[in-house]
Amino acid sequence: MRTTIVIGAGLSGLMGALALAEAGLRPLVLAKGQGATHWTAGTIDVWGGDERSPREALQAIGSLHPHHPYALIGAHAVEEAIARFRALTGATRYPYVGGLDRNILLPTSAGALRPAALLPVTMAAGDVRLGGTMLIAGFRELRDFYPPFIAANLAAQGMAARGVYLTIPPAFRRREYNPVTFARLFDDPAFCSDIGRQLRAQRGDATRIGLPAVLGLRDPTGVVAHLQDESGAQIFEIPTLPPSVPGMRLFALFQNAIEQAGGRMQIGSEVICGDGRDRLLTTVWSEAAARRQEHRVERALLATGGVAGGGIRTDHMGMVRETALDLPVRAPANRANWFAPRFLDPQGHAIYTAGVATDAHLRPIGTDGAVVYDNVTVAGALLAGTDTVRERSRSGVSLATGWAAGRILAEWMA
Repeated sequence: MRTTIVIGAGLSGLMGALALAEAGLRPLVLAKGQGATHWTAGTIDVWGGDERSPREALQAIGSLHPHHPYALIGAHAVEEAIARFRALTGATRYPYVGGLDRNILLPTSAGALRPAALLPVTMAAGDVRLGGTMLIAGFRELRDFYPPFIAANLAAQGMAARGVYLTIPPAFRRREYNPVTFARLFDDPAFCSDIGRQLRAQRGDATRIGLPAVLGLRDPTGVVAHLQDESGAQIFEIPTLPPSVPGMRLFALFQNAIEQAGGRMQIGSEVICGDGRDRLLTTVWSEAAARRQEHRVERALLATGGVAGGGIRTDHMGMVRETALDLPVRAPANRANWFAPRFLDPQGHAIYTAGVATDAHLRPIGTDGAVVYDNVTVAGALLAGTDTVRERSRSGVSLATGWAAGRILAEWMA
């Protein structure tokens, strides 16, 4: 029976499960569904809340915000997690590039710019600081990705860009289209060749061509290389609305690494409660469509996401609760203070700072500061102490605290 349990299959749960698997603990990952990998951009945003580089922000956080997740684990642990992530992706056909010294500015599907510290190599040529004319290309059949709109917004910010629509070859037409449909089409070399020829014809003076991030599921770097050869320009992906093809690639990469190291993943099993004694969690129960299942626990890593991920739930009466183990939650006391008057308030909304408070070893603590469970660590957006959406640090916090929580748990009673 597996006694090392990871609850949640987002980026923090996957990083934690990888750390535990590589320590020989054969973790079981339990999750009610796919994590945030499937609906986020697939980049790692360590810090984008201001003009500081991620490294500068990490160095300052410890003294300014001692309860921030980065401060709890320390800058060295963040760098260690990033190094492991880079090594993991670098050993595959889907490597990530970038680092902590500066953010790379990438265009979004709205034509805005957003910072990322680490990004798939398939997006690297999208760095707007590279200059030159950009061609933004897409398909009318792919909803919510409008090349002329994207190009117009980029041009309004001083970048040379124009947008065009491509035509799906008749042999590849389908009844319904979404990002995954297109990714499977791009896995076909014949489809790639046709699209590449269209891009060459439309390219004009463009040195870089942005396409929706749907350039294959199996070998996206190979698809990019193919399109570059056919078009004569650099190719880069722009993230789309969910489902996220880059996120799906990343999830598959993690799943393979975890299972190769002895772990197992059980998607569709929501952890609904737990029980313990003497400051030790001993049992959790998961619920699937068919039955409820009991799991004996020696160690557990909790990474179910915050308010946005379903790890914390609220109601109209002002109740705020953690959904898996019913741990104490640190949240704004008055429901009237949860939200700022403006939807896009620069200071964010207080409710998104709600989370589980922990000690320096990421163990959950109560309102009295005492540890609730010695054999449980908490990671990712479930942690209290900051609004990772406003800071643009969500995936960075998940990556770093997931790895740190897994390492801490692996060393517990080792």
